[in-house]
Formats: sequence, C-alpha cells, structure tokens
Amino acid sequence: MTDHEPVTDTSTEPVVEATPPPADVPSDVVAPEPAIEPKPVDAVRSAAGRAGAKRVQELARLGREYEREHGLKPGRQRRRQLIQLGRRYELEHGLAAPKLRKRKRGDAWTEFLAALARVVKPVHRPAVEQLVAALRQPKVVPPPAAA
Repeated sequence: MTDHEPVTDTSTEPVVEATPPPADVPSDVVAPEPAIEPKPVDAVRSAAGRAGAKRVQELARLGREYEREHGLKPGRQRRRQLIQLGRRYELEHGLAAPKLRKRKRGDAWTEFLAALARVVKPVHRPAVEQLVAALRQPKVVPPPAAA
C-alpha cells in the first residue's frame, strides 16, 4: 500500500445495539432511551486539523522532490521519512527559516534567580540579587601555572 492511496471502510452492515425489554415488564411501560445528541464541532480545531494535514501533505511532496533531486530510494518508515526530507528540502531551498537553537547553559539559572528575586520576601531579596549579579559577571580563569 502506498502513502497516497486513500483507505476507505467498505463494510455496509449497519451497527445495531438494541437490547430487548425484560420479559416480565409490559412493552407499553418501557420508556424509550433518549437519543444521544452529537457533540458540537469546534470550527477552530477543525480548521487547525485541516491546516496541519495540508502541511504534512506538503512536506511529503517536498520529501519526494528531495529524494528525486538526491537520487535516494524510499525508506521503510515512508511517511515519517518523507516529512523529515520535506523539512530538509525547505531548509536547502530557503522555503523555511531554520529553528532557533536552545540558549546557552547558565541562562536558565540567571533567569530563575532573577524571577525568584522578584517574588521572594524583601528580607531575602538582597541575597538573591547578589547571586544573580555573580552569575551575570564574566568568569575570569587564571592562566595555568608553569611548572
């Protein structure tokens, strides 16, 4: 099966879940169960789902183009590989900006202590601000001693 052939349900049997009324109760006493109303569909989520599906289809198309350009053969995990190659194609051809890299180490601690200094009790605030200042100063490493 290829990834572009749609899969359809071919069963034509109607699904019936009817329970017969108890034998000792007359049929005119048994009340019919109320019909279950379908949940309303959120239009925003439906639109987001359609947009995501279009994005995946576009990435798969670009992945096939990438394979064609680079002379690659199809892989085993076809859909996932096509999406990955589609992203690579976008980066190579300038269709998408590269993702931003994570911050350097140490920034998280500085931000955490700066946020902590804003919410800590006033009595402890100078000590926390002193820690923040110490983290923000550039580290000076002395040269190794000649032996």
